[in-house]
Amino acid sequence: MASVEKIYRLISSMKTGLVLLGLIGLMSAIGTGFRPNTFFQTSLFKLMLLLLFLNMGLCTLNQLIRCMKRSSKSWGKNRLRQAGLLLLHGGVVLILVGGTVNSYFGHSGELRIVEGNKVDVARVIPTEKPVLLRLDAFKIEFNADGSPSQYYSHVSILEGNKAKGNYRISVNHPLNYGGIKAYQQSFGYLVKVRGESATGEKVEKSLHEGEFLEIPGTERTVKVYKYIPNFAPNYGMDSKTLRPDNPRIVFSVYENGKLLGVGAAPWGKRIKIDNRIYVTFKGVQPFTVLKVKSDPGLPLAAAGGVMLVTGVCLAQCLAPVGKRGKQSASSERKLEPVGGIMDGLQ
Repeated sequence: MASVEKIYRLISSMKTGLVLLGLIGLMSAIGTGFRPNTFFQTSLFKLMLLLLFLNMGLCTLNQLIRCMKRSSKSWGKNRLRQAGLLLLHGGVVLILVGGTVNSYFGHSGELRIVEGNKVDVARVIPTEKPVLLRLDAFKIEFNADGSPSQYYSHVSILEGNKAKGNYRISVNHPLNYGGIKAYQQSFGYLVKVRGESATGEKVEKSLHEGEFLEIPGTERTVKVYKYIPNFAPNYGMDSKTLRPDNPRIVFSVYENGKLLGVGAAPWGKRIKIDNRIYVTFKGVQPFTVLKVKSDPGLPLAAAGGVMLVTGVCLAQCLAPVGKRGKQSASSERKLEPVGGIMDGLQ
């Protein structure tokens, strides 16, 4: 029985809670450095959260039992402070519960949507009913010097064939719809290319950087190497700014896997790559990359945060001042002999 009590005291002690908090913080700092996207889903992290939840739950239970054992007179004097301590412990427990719920039941993933296309959110996270995101437009807002100031994804939400609303997603301003959050994470461009064969046959494709265009009637292929929005010779392969003031496509031509040449083409220019074989770069089609998440434990964690802050304020503001009073009385007693000596000198 004594050993059981020792184990209970160890598990429910504040020192154990502080040690667990320190370990979780250290593990999080190290784990996110090596596995930033998956560390919080590991069994080790979930186990540490479970132990901390058990510790804080028992601490809260101990605090509640102590409050109930106090005399009614003592309870009346310290009612708000004791309530603050209970709120503090309960808030930490709720935060841990919310974190645990997110760890087990939360989901996240990336959606890449080309302008004008739509994607089912269920591809990356489970949804109660089909929810489609359509990218109506992707815009970049620029400063006077050409540097980007904000990125905007204008999207529509579709449930079945019904539009549920139009929204604008930007950095630090995510979409929140039906428990689903979508954050602006990145963007890119598809390059629209048209190839013409010697027989007049045309082929058009939208390609990512690094992809090839094959044209009928020739063994030569064209690789879309890089899109440069604002080309300047002294900047080399880097764009002067992201604003498309002087767009160019850097491309390369291959034959049977052998590099034949490299060039930089503007929009609309018909470029000859073989006898009566031409390629034309017509423009770009933007796409957005959204980080999509579901956080079912967030309301619990938010409520726990409010309880925690309220509890800390009550516990600190209503802390007993007995020690302060004792220190003042002690200081006064120490000064009494000095006053007596002064009276004697007079």
